[in-house]
Amino acid sequence: MRISKRVLLAICVALTAAVVTGLAASALGADHPKHHGKSSQGNKHQGNSSLGGERQGVPLIKESLAPSQPTDPTFHGVMPGGKPWVLKFGDVRLKSDGHLDLRVKGLVIPPPMGNGTPDGVTSISAALYCGPDTSTSAAATTPLVPLSPKGDASIHDTSFTVPPTCLAPVILVEPNGLVPAIYIAVDGWRS
Repeated sequence: MRISKRVLLAICVALTAAVVTGLAASALGADHPKHHGKSSQGNKHQGNSSLGGERQGVPLIKESLAPSQPTDPTFHGVMPGGKPWVLKFGDVRLKSDGHLDLRVKGLVIPPPMGNGTPDGVTSISAALYCGPDTSTSAAATTPLVPLSPKGDASIHDTSFTVPPTCLAPVILVEPNGLVPAIYIAVDGWRS
C-alpha cells in the first residue's frame, strides 16, 4: 500500500495538532490550586468546599490536615506534639484576599497515651510558614480559637496576612499559643 506525501503530511499535521491541543488544554484549562492534596477521605478538594462557602480571592492552599506524631519532622523550628494525635477530619483553605478557613473534628490523643480528649489543649491557632526550614518566623498567625473537649474547632480569619511570595508553604496548627511553638496538625494527609 502506498501513501502519498500529501496524505502523510496531513496525518502528521493532524497528530501534532491533537497533541498540542491536549497539552494546552491540560495546562491552561486546569483549575487547580497551587497547593493541594488528598482530603482525609482520600479525595482532592475541588469546587465548593464546606469551608466558608465561595468567597472572593484565588485559592492559594486547599488542603487536608494530618495529625502530628512525635516522630514527625520539625518544620521551621516548630516541633511536633510529644504525643500521637488523631484527627477524624480536618482541612484548611487560604485565599489570596486574606481569608483563612480551617476546621478540625476529633483532634485528640487516643488511649493509651491519652484519654480520647485534647488532653489540656483548650485552644488552637493556625500559622503559615514560608521558605526554607531555616526561616523560623511565621509569615502570619491567626488568633486563638477554642478547641472543644471532643477536639473540634473552626478558624475563620478574614484578615489573614498573605505575603506576596510564599515558597514551600506549610500551615501548622499550634496549641494554646505555646512559645516556643509546637504543632499538633499540619497540612497534608496520612493513610
